[in-house]
Amino acid sequence: MHLRQAKVIKSILNALFGDYNGIQVFVAPITLLYWIDSGSLLSSATSLLSFRMHYLPLLAFLIIFVFSVFMLIKIKLLYNCNNSEYLDMVIQFNVSVMALVLIGLIIYAISSFLAYFYGIKGTVKSGLLLLFKLYTVFLILYHYLFNVVLTPYYQKQYGHPRALKAFLSWARNNKFLLFRYILLILLVVFFAVRFYQLILRFALMPLIGFIDKYTGISIKFKLYPFVMIEDIFVNVLVLTGAFLVSNLFFFPLIWVLKYLVNRFIPFKNLLRTSYAQSA
Repeated sequence: MHLRQAKVIKSILNALFGDYNGIQVFVAPITLLYWIDSGSLLSSATSLLSFRMHYLPLLAFLIIFVFSVFMLIKIKLLYNCNNSEYLDMVIQFNVSVMALVLIGLIIYAISSFLAYFYGIKGTVKSGLLLLFKLYTVFLILYHYLFNVVLTPYYQKQYGHPRALKAFLSWARNNKFLLFRYILLILLVVFFAVRFYQLILRFALMPLIGFIDKYTGISIKFKLYPFVMIEDIFVNVLVLTGAFLVSNLFFFPLIWVLKYLVNRFIPFKNLLRTSYAQSA
């Protein structure tokens, strides 16, 4: 019974956090906004940017915190590692988050200095958003690609350190082959994101609109205007819920594309062919 429950829980976690799930929101934020009521989004954004700008630092901190929890779960799912190895990855991830925050603060400080003393006003908010977007997309792809190339070694019952050493040894002698395969996987990932956008726009959202029109039941999440500080926490929870729902509906597409890749161009076949040629 406990084993079955553990498998069910792991399956749910994989559907919400596994593989490259979540990347669609950072590559194309519209895949998140589709799940939020447009009226509540406008009201919330207006109240924040017009009257509660001082809430932005706390809001940014909470969003980074939610993303950190998301990534820690994803890392645990992607790697076949023991507790000490996972702890090392957690430390490395925390260092990268601190580096992100430090770079963001430097950009903000330089922008404020130039605006105050020289009247040079840059688009610091756009720059910080771009920095966060690049960081999140890179981190998800980085860990997913490592999962792809290490999985054949995990299937041979290699532990994580041994699998990593074996892969790096192979990669040193097959750089071009590895580059082509990674490029192919990246194309699959970005195709999945774009195709998911089309599914949302032309299938899921019209269906949700039809249900709302004829039943009065709205499936979309609603944000609250930023009136009190408690509204920050409530809206972050709402955004987290919309994020997880977006992941849940993205998961079937990930599963299908992953099955096709493993069926026709699995990485283990690439390893087997290169080892046979070098023998």
